[in-house]
Amino acid sequence: MNKKKFWKIVNKAIVRSGADIDEYVEMLEKLLRKLKPDDMVKWQLIFDEYLEVSKADRLWAAAYLLNDGASDDGFDYFRAWLISLGQDAFLAILKDPDCLGELLQGNVDDDFLAEFEEIMYISSDAYLEKTEQDEEEVFFEACDRLALTAEEKAEIHADIVLPEALEWDEDDDLEIIFPKIAAALK
Repeated sequence: MNKKKFWKIVNKAIVRSGADIDEYVEMLEKLLRKLKPDDMVKWQLIFDEYLEVSKADRLWAAAYLLNDGASDDGFDYFRAWLISLGQDAFLAILKDPDCLGELLQGNVDDDFLAEFEEIMYISSDAYLEKTEQDEEEVFFEACDRLALTAEEKAEIHADIVLPEALEWDEDDDLEIIFPKIAAALK
């Protein structure tokens, strides 16, 4: 498993599920269940590395505006949602979080929440099912055993362009900083 295969799986889940999040979860589960157990673990490790590398204050501010708030966990779920959008969207949004407004134009209603916590656990669930294990510790031990190498991490980081730093707080007028997101919310 490498980043190219990782994104191929994500993109297949996108194409096969349309815009339905429940179908996406089901499709991703099916795709991951087809993998060997070690590849399931590597998929998760790659996912986790993208999650980690996408920690940026400007992105957090965009999540805060879009979701009308973003706790630590909420920001994790937001970044997980970004990964679920596929490589092109993920990388573009990391570079310029305001482009989320273009992506969401006309698709935001009162029930919309840009979070996807479930994707964070699909691989471990599929792994435990495939290996017929009950304890999550088995999955975590496999993650330790198969940890990404420095070269694998460097490959993941090679495409990442983080946005300009932004010091912000809840009192800032984020609509001015992110006019496209603000427009999508109206």
